[in-house]
Amino acid sequence: MTPTLRVLWFVPPPVAVVAEGLAMVAEVTLLSRRNTSSDEQFEALASGETDAVVTAIDNVMDWNLRGGPQDFRVVAQLERTTPLTVVGQRDRTSLEDLRGATILVDAPRNGFIVALRAMLADADVGPEAYVLEPVGGVKERHDAIVSGRGHATLLGPPFDAMAIAAGLARLATVQGRYPAFPGQGLVVSSAALERMRPALSAWLRNLENARQSMGIAPEAARQALTLAGFPAPAVDAMLGATPASLVPDRAGIELLIEQRRRAGLPGADTTYEGLVESSLLGR
Repeated sequence: MTPTLRVLWFVPPPVAVVAEGLAMVAEVTLLSRRNTSSDEQFEALASGETDAVVTAIDNVMDWNLRGGPQDFRVVAQLERTTPLTVVGQRDRTSLEDLRGATILVDAPRNGFIVALRAMLADADVGPEAYVLEPVGGVKERHDAIVSGRGHATLLGPPFDAMAIAAGLARLATVQGRYPAFPGQGLVVSSAALERMRPALSAWLRNLENARQSMGIAPEAARQALTLAGFPAPAVDAMLGATPASLVPDRAGIELLIEQRRRAGLPGADTTYEGLVESSLLGR
C-alpha cells in the first residue's frame, strides 16, 4: 500500500514541482496544500493535522520555545537558498530609508524576518526605529504591499519579481548580505518522524531524484517549473537555488543561529545538532 504524506507549504519548493512534473511520486501519495502563515504551520504540526511543513529553518528555533511538542526538527533542506528581496514603496530606496517604516511580516520574531532584522541592525536601524506588522505568508505580503499597505516587506520568487514589475522598489537582497543564507527546510516533530518514516523516506527519495535531474537535465526541470505556472525570472531563481545536497547545510544553519543572536531573539542557544535530524537521508 502506498504511504500518504500530508505537507503544508507557502509555495511548492522547486524540487517538489520537478518531482511531480517528471512523475517521480509513485512511491508516496502526497497531500499538499498552501498555508497562509507560519503560525498556521506550527498549529497544524502541533495538533497532528499535518505530517510535515516546508518552511524557513529559523522557525524551528522559535517553535521549540512555544507550548506544544517542542521537538521539531529539520530533516532536509529543499533549497540551497531562498532568494529574498526587500521591496519597498516608491519613496523608499535603501535599508536606511526604513527608519519610521511599517514593515509587513509573517511573524515578528521568527522566519525570514530575522534576516531582515539583522540586516537593519547592520545598517544602524534599530528595532525601535520601525514597526513590524504581521499580515501572513509571502502571497499575503505581496498582495498587501502592492495594494499600498505598509512601506516594505521581504519577498521570494515569484512574488518579488511580480512586486517589482508592479512598480515597487528593490532595496536589498538577503543573499547580497549573507551569501550562506540557507533555503527552506522540511520540518517534522520527532514523534511524527518515527510514525511517518516510510512516507517521509519515500518522498525524500523522489526529491533527491528530482534534485539530481535538475543538474543533469536542467531544461526538463525548467519546463516542469514553467508548466507549473512560474514566470521566467522565478524559474531562473529556482534553478539557481537547487541544493547541492538535501542534507541541511551546517554553515547556513549556524548563520541563522547567529542572526537570531544578533537580533536579540530567544532560541539562539541551540546548535546544528539540536535542530537537524538527517537520519532519513542516511546520515
